[in-house]
Formats: sequence, structure tokens, C-alpha cells
Amino acid sequence: MLRSMFVQQLEESVTHIQELGERTLVQLDRAIACFETGDTSKVDDIIANDKKINKRELELNEQVFDIIARQQPVASDLRKLIVVMKISGDLERVADLAVDMAKVSRRISAVDDDTISELSSLAKDARAMVAKALVAYKEKDVFAAQQLAKEDDAIDERFGKFIKRLFRQDVNEQNVEGTTQLAFIARYVERIADYATNLSEWIIYEANGHHFDLN
Repeated sequence: MLRSMFVQQLEESVTHIQELGERTLVQLDRAIACFETGDTSKVDDIIANDKKINKRELELNEQVFDIIARQQPVASDLRKLIVVMKISGDLERVADLAVDMAKVSRRISAVDDDTISELSSLAKDARAMVAKALVAYKEKDVFAAQQLAKEDDAIDERFGKFIKRLFRQDVNEQNVEGTTQLAFIARYVERIADYATNLSEWIIYEANGHHFDLN
């Protein structure tokens, strides 16, 4: 009876991670739309939703602590619970970066379409990495998790090239603010890709008990 209860609670925790992940992906979509379209009317909604994500992450941690205290899980099960806390924490940080992107979007002006398009492509690819990590976690797919490290390397390279091109442009008093804010967003995007790689590391840790640095 105790074992079946533990399994049920663990499955619920995994389901809650997926729900938290979906909320985080929605936040990213909205944040990307802010600088992509120039419509920042949803920024306050993004900020409000972030508070709900923060609260959900804390609730998940409390649930895990309660399970550990009541069930005293063995090593392999304990790893699964630790991973729930670690992944929920990384997702919460990704959601924070979405808020940062949205806020910065309010200060962008006089930026050419090609630059916005390039940044949007980079952001959507980082968002896709988070989505793939969530699928890999749900399906316990270690190979898929490992492959995300390659995508992170590609985004790091594109980020570097984007920043170099950004500041090689003719920056004057009219567009210096917008250029600086775009650089901030690019940095947030690069960090999101890093967190997606962190998620992959926790998936691998859950599977074999060893932590590998994929960044």
C-alpha cells in the first residue's frame, strides 16, 4: 500500500513538472512576441503569470519534501525526487528570463527588421530546446537529452556572431538604446538554452546516478 501510494505521488510530481513546463513555454512564446511584433501590451500579464509559476515551483518543492519525509525512498527513487526539484527550479529560472525579455522589449525602438528576425529565430530555437528537454524527461529519453548539448553549442555560436554583428552596425544616439536592449535579450536567450541543457543533465542523472556537465 505504501509503495503504491509513493508511485502515485511520484507520477503526480512528474505530471506537475510537465504542467509547469507548459506554462513556461507559453511565457516564452509571449515574451518572444513582445520584441518580434513590438506589441508590449502583454508584458504585465507575463509578469503576473510569473508569480504563479514561482508559487507552483515552491509547491512542488514542498510536495517533494513531504514525500521524502513520509516515504523515505531508496536511492533510485530519491534521485527521481531530486530531479523533480532541480527541473522545477530550472524551469522557474527560464520563466524569469522570459519576464526579463518582455520588460526589455519595452525599451526597443528604431531596430531594423533583419536584426529582429535573426534574434527571433535564435529565441525560438532556444524555446524549442526547452520543449525537447521536457519531452525527453517525460519519455526518459537519455539519448535525446544528450543531443541537446549540440544544439546549445550551435546557439552559443550564433549568439556570439549576433552580438558582433549588432555592435558593428552604425550605432548612433537614436538607436544605441535599442541596440543595447537587443544585446540583453540575446544574452537571456543564450541563458535559456543553457537551462535547457541543465534539464538534459538532470534527465541523465536520473537515469544513471551520474551528473555530467553538458554545457
